[in-house]
Amino acid sequence: MKPPCTALAAFVSCWQVLAAAAGAADSPPAADYPSKPVRIVVVYGAGGGLDVVTRIVADPLTRSLGRQVVVENRAGAGGNIGTEYVARSAPDGYTLMVSTNSHEINPFIYKNPGYDPRKDFIPVIQMTGAPSVIISHPRSAIQSLKDLVSTARAQPGKLTYGSAGNGSPTHIAMEMFKSAARIDLVHVPYKTAAQANGDVVAGQNPLAMAALPPVMPHIQGGTLRALAVTTEKRWPGLPDVPAIAESGYPGYSHVTWIGVFAPATTPATIVSRLNREIAAILADPAIRDRLAGLGADPVGKSAADFESMLKADYEVMSKLIPRLGVKAE
Repeated sequence: MKPPCTALAAFVSCWQVLAAAAGAADSPPAADYPSKPVRIVVVYGAGGGLDVVTRIVADPLTRSLGRQVVVENRAGAGGNIGTEYVARSAPDGYTLMVSTNSHEINPFIYKNPGYDPRKDFIPVIQMTGAPSVIISHPRSAIQSLKDLVSTARAQPGKLTYGSAGNGSPTHIAMEMFKSAARIDLVHVPYKTAAQANGDVVAGQNPLAMAALPPVMPHIQGGTLRALAVTTEKRWPGLPDVPAIAESGYPGYSHVTWIGVFAPATTPATIVSRLNREIAAILADPAIRDRLAGLGADPVGKSAADFESMLKADYEVMSKLIPRLGVKAE
């Protein structure tokens, strides 16, 4: 009998076992989780809806876990940069990701997004669901959804709108509306939602499709005008703003979800712990009121519920994106 690791095949096998053991030794055991700070990577820039919701949850999560929870923005390529980074991170619960609908959208609009949403991640929890909203400057000639449509039809291919970037939920939501209304708008993708929304506030761009949470203060303060929300019915936080579906486009609906993910093969005990802690935070009346005030609906169900929603969402996107003809520019 050959001694262990002397033959080439045996050497390779032993090396793999030793490497795996070394990797395991480098990572704190799941039973001790967390024993060091936890990092949450937000795949879009600071100031957007994803960032705002994550930071609201991160502070109480620091207290409940007993370890610092650090929020890190890794924006770029429609969320692909941050997503690929987390997909390649150690599956030990210390690097998590917060993403949105783009997680399911990007594989259909980028030739190589750098990750597979079905294989590279474990869903932890859906934090919120919220509509997007079409916004204009308060002094703009476009004061309503009807004004938008009539202006676009009078000037096809000239009216521009901003979004958080190619493949972002706000981009897809407006492309869905363009298809429903049969109008031609020019998409201006921004690096961040804050930049897209800020240019409408400043009067530099006439329109944007925006996630509701970051622009709610502007709408309430009168520095932005809300033309319509993307849900089937009016949103409780904006009772005077019509839904697109009730404005002559029945069946139109688009909701932006925000959820937490861990790299594939993260231990189930860690995923369960994170789900339990974040769900408790989302059930706190003070947190719920804070999120609702921004136009976000807290969810906080099980990891299995989130996974089921993602599977259904992926199937919808697989048909919708090719029909809309959206591609990364």
